[in-house]
Amino acid sequence: MAANRTFQFHGIAYGDSPVTVTAKVNSTQIFSGTITTLPGNLPEPDYPTPQEAYDTVAFSLVDSALLNTDFAGSLPMTIEISGGNGVIFTNIFGNWFLGVNPGPTTKSGQAEYFGTSYRGTPVNSESTIDPRSSVYINSTQQVPPLPPSQSTWCWAIPSPATMTYNWNIGVGQVGNVPGNSSNYTSP
Repeated sequence: MAANRTFQFHGIAYGDSPVTVTAKVNSTQIFSGTITTLPGNLPEPDYPTPQEAYDTVAFSLVDSALLNTDFAGSLPMTIEISGGNGVIFTNIFGNWFLGVNPGPTTKSGQAEYFGTSYRGTPVNSESTIDPRSSVYINSTQQVPPLPPSQSTWCWAIPSPATMTYNWNIGVGQVGNVPGNSSNYTSP
C-alpha cells in the first residue's frame, strides 16, 4: 500500500529584510511565506555553499497523496522570490525514501526520516541524479553544469526572481518494500 510523502526543500535566504517565497507544483501553490533569512549579501554562485543552506528547510510539501510512494516522474515547479537579496536552494529530501541498501538498520522506508528522493530514475531531461532539471531563472535557460552534476546542484538566486524547473521524483519505499509506479493513476 502506498504512503503519503512529505518533501523538504532546503535552502536559506540573505538580506536585511525578509525574503518571501511562493512555490507552485503543477500550477498548484504549495507554499507562500517568508523563509529563514540571514543578514547580509547573497554569496556568489561559485562561492562554497554555506552549510546553513544544507541544514535549513526553507519550506515543505506535507503529506502529499498525489506524490505518494508509488509516484515516480517529474512535475513542473515554479518558485517566485521577492524581498531581501536572494536565496540559495540546495537539497530536496523526502520521507519514505528509497534506500540504496534496504535493511533493518537503514533509515530509508520510514516516515520520520528524510533522505534523497531522486537518484536518477526515471531519467530526467539532463540524464543526471539532480532533482531539478531544465532550470530557468527569469525566463533564461540555465546551462547544466559541466561535467553533469553528480548530486544536487545548488542554486544562488538574486531577488526578485522566478525559477522554473522539472522537479524529478523517484519512487518511494515503505519499510523494505519499494513503491510500484505501475499502480499510479494520477496525471
